[in-house]
Amino acid sequence: MFLTRKGSLLSAATVCTLVLSLVLGACAPQETPIPPTEAPPEAPTEAPPEDTPVPEPLPSKYNEAPMLAEMVAAGELPVVDERLPEEPMIVEPIESIGEYGGIWHRAFLGVKDFHALGRLIYEAVLRWPRDPKDPIQPGLAKDWKWSEDGTELTLYFREGLKWSDGAPFTVDDVIFWWEDIELDENITPAPHSEWVVNGEPMELEKIDDTTIKLKFAGPNGLAESIGLAFHGCQWPLGFERFGFFAPRHYLEQFHPKYNPEADYDIFEEKAFNFNTELPVMYAWRVSQWEAGATEMAAERNPYYWKVDPEGNQLPYIDRIHFTLVEDNEAVNMMAIAGELDMQHRRIDFAKYTVYQENAEAGDYHLLMWSTAQASTITLFPNQSYPDPTYRELMQNLKFRQALSLAIDRDMINDVAFLGQGIPRTISVVRSSPLFQEDIETYYAEHDPDAAQVLLEEIGLVKGGDGFYTFEDGTPVELIVEATDAVSGASMDALELVVEEWNSIGLKTVLQTMSRDIYWPRATANEVMIATWETDRGLVPMVDPIYQFPFDDRSWMGPAFGMWYKTGGELGEESPAHLKEVQDLYDQYKSSVDPDEQLEIAKEIVRKSTEGLFTIGTVGMTPGLVVVKNNFHNVMKEHTSDWLVFTPGTQDPPQFWIER
Repeated sequence: MFLTRKGSLLSAATVCTLVLSLVLGACAPQETPIPPTEAPPEAPTEAPPEDTPVPEPLPSKYNEAPMLAEMVAAGELPVVDERLPEEPMIVEPIESIGEYGGIWHRAFLGVKDFHALGRLIYEAVLRWPRDPKDPIQPGLAKDWKWSEDGTELTLYFREGLKWSDGAPFTVDDVIFWWEDIELDENITPAPHSEWVVNGEPMELEKIDDTTIKLKFAGPNGLAESIGLAFHGCQWPLGFERFGFFAPRHYLEQFHPKYNPEADYDIFEEKAFNFNTELPVMYAWRVSQWEAGATEMAAERNPYYWKVDPEGNQLPYIDRIHFTLVEDNEAVNMMAIAGELDMQHRRIDFAKYTVYQENAEAGDYHLLMWSTAQASTITLFPNQSYPDPTYRELMQNLKFRQALSLAIDRDMINDVAFLGQGIPRTISVVRSSPLFQEDIETYYAEHDPDAAQVLLEEIGLVKGGDGFYTFEDGTPVELIVEATDAVSGASMDALELVVEEWNSIGLKTVLQTMSRDIYWPRATANEVMIATWETDRGLVPMVDPIYQFPFDDRSWMGPAFGMWYKTGGELGEESPAHLKEVQDLYDQYKSSVDPDEQLEIAKEIVRKSTEGLFTIGTVGMTPGLVVVKNNFHNVMKEHTSDWLVFTPGTQDPPQFWIER
């Protein structure tokens, strides 16, 4: 746990900090601001005598990239002192002060693969630290203070922050997000749960341009860890649909509230992070992208608000170049050939030997990051599936137990993951304080005979063709859906699962599609058995979508998740066994006692695991990272997790390329 500046316990991130303290490494960026340079004296109103020399401008304490210096010299940009805030954030390099310049080459699958960019632009109001033993760090906000009763949180943003187009960043950008995006049902069906306490959405009070007060109807245990460190970024962060601020000066013109000729489709298009005209607060803004393009580029933000300890404005790297490829295989072929500078996303661990064999020729080296994947590939029997017959089947615990027992996890580990994973069903990793050894392998043994006994106990009948039917003779036909966005190893694992379910008499087909088709289907409650590579095994209470129906991303019951998220306004009421866990989370998020929070969180994990809300296979497999030998400041040891935006907490703006 950690303390507020008044010394009181912060309930918001206690469990997250406890969990994170067991993994990751390296030091967090320190918040020791470099004082700004005083502006040079104004020129006198009258011309000085001819023999009086005009004083030269004082030299800046800050340095900038050559490409920006050229723009300043050409009159296209203000000087660097005017572009930085009064107290820029200081980022400690992981290894060394870097050099300016260079292009970071990466590969991605297009718009559907948004986080090829999204993981590099982690810029939030508050930040997860590099070193999990440290508390949550300042970000865009330089300070924050809680009221004694935990119902009011005051944020103090840095003076002089600017958007990438030079416009001032103020708390009006927060108010715009809240009033005109988060509370606009045409954009956001319901406010995110971290901003709703006791059924009441938070209220905002503007103190001045850089100070805002958040008011809650009761103590809020989620505001810091979820609301400001995880979700506290620029809205909408691709398809994630969360954030805490948006560029009001730019987006107002496209919002129907302010422009009668605008519509919400245009607003969404203009707000999306790939819009080349969108003002941003992160280190690189998208400068080249259009529909049908084969590449994308992001260039340095001249108003980026961070520097290194020597006063060099970040980022070091000028430009990120993304090559659009068809699938994961193409990403790996480029990496093996040495065409990518640093890439973790979509690098297939199953190709480890091939990578090793080509490392010297490709002039790269490999890193092995641990992962927070409780299960590298997980199955989600949809308990809110619209068809009533299959809904009843999916809600039957014995059916889910049978599905789990039919899976040969040892074979999957050996074939798909080179024996590097751990067969398991629990929904957290071993390094989490929520881990409970006695349920790690709950119904994880391979016992196809026991699986068939369970199927017969619930009334399924095996026909003459060896496949099960319902009691009325209707064939049982299971449809497993997946996206080609998962790794090759995960797809291999899924094919083995489907093969094993067919072998015990459950007719099962696997349907694969692109992420942009799959994701909307899954969240719309249209998928019978969804699949995903489940991370969030380290700090699951920050975003507990794999623990219980939390929202429409909880594919064990998206309709029940929407019911919970919207307080019953949307979706369908959860059955008792799921509502019980939802009630536990309500207790968790309203608690200000860290010990109580920990015990509640453990109980949630236990009920989720013993209820087999999700069916895990093999977890804790290592993640492979390909790094060119001239690419610097990448952490050698790290735990990869979506909840900390890997590699976002490493501060990608301090990566640099030796040329």
